[in-house]
Amino acid sequence: MPSQLTRASLPLLVACLLPPGASVPTPAPPIDVSNAGFEELYPNGNLPPEYGGDVPTGTFPTGPPPAGWTAYYEGGSPLPGTFLGVLHPGTAADFAPDPPFFELGAPEGDNAVLLYTDGDAGGLEYGVEQTLGEVLRADREYTLRVAVGNIGSGTALLPPYSSLGFFDLDGFPGYRVQLLAGGVVIAEDVDGVLPAERQWETATVELVTTASHPRLGQPLGIRLVNRNRPDVPGVTGIEVDFDDVRLEVVRTKSPGPKGAPSGVALSLAGAIVLGFSVLFAISAWSGRLPR
Repeated sequence: MPSQLTRASLPLLVACLLPPGASVPTPAPPIDVSNAGFEELYPNGNLPPEYGGDVPTGTFPTGPPPAGWTAYYEGGSPLPGTFLGVLHPGTAADFAPDPPFFELGAPEGDNAVLLYTDGDAGGLEYGVEQTLGEVLRADREYTLRVAVGNIGSGTALLPPYSSLGFFDLDGFPGYRVQLLAGGVVIAEDVDGVLPAERQWETATVELVTTASHPRLGQPLGIRLVNRNRPDVPGVTGIEVDFDDVRLEVVRTKSPGPKGAPSGVALSLAGAIVLGFSVLFAISAWSGRLPR
């Protein structure tokens, strides 16, 4: 009489069917990014003191980088006419009947970091960066995701920013989202997404490491860059905004000499686990699976 399949038999059966040396990637906790959504108070810029650093809706104070971040300049020193700051874009409902900076506001929370160049001539690249409390490790798959925004033209809702008048922000100066190790770029996305005016898109940077990577053990970092390319002649300025910075990591392991290539092994493992998950669900529902 055929033996019955039980829940306890799944790990043994999967282990028998996988190629020798194969392993399934193991998710690790996301790597902590300080002020990843730019929601911390911003008291040190040109925001009036009565706000206590809490950026009001529809305003864009500038000054030092947001908390947790430092300034980056391609030429090594601050560039004339470039500004770092925090934007609280609000939504279309906040600006109606006038056009908003972003139709749906910020992707995460209320704020985003702004990288603005006064005028349209372009120049050296600049941005913000952060060194993380984690180092680059072997046998890992890193995925960095950042929301990239193409701000629309408009006027701030409150003084002193509303007194600056209408900002013509047509066009897009380009961006870089970079993953660093020891201050050196190890992976990046350059203009991989091109958000429409007043919209956001998610940029993704991926890196898989092995034991031979030259930057192992170096502190990880993230850099967000305005490429500062010349844009539409005559506009007030060119700007790119970033929000919702996330760095995820998965532990990987190469198969042994007799194993199948890792991609094949992982595909097979996934298929086996999915198949038996469906089988168990059906059997449990029908009451036939011993528990």
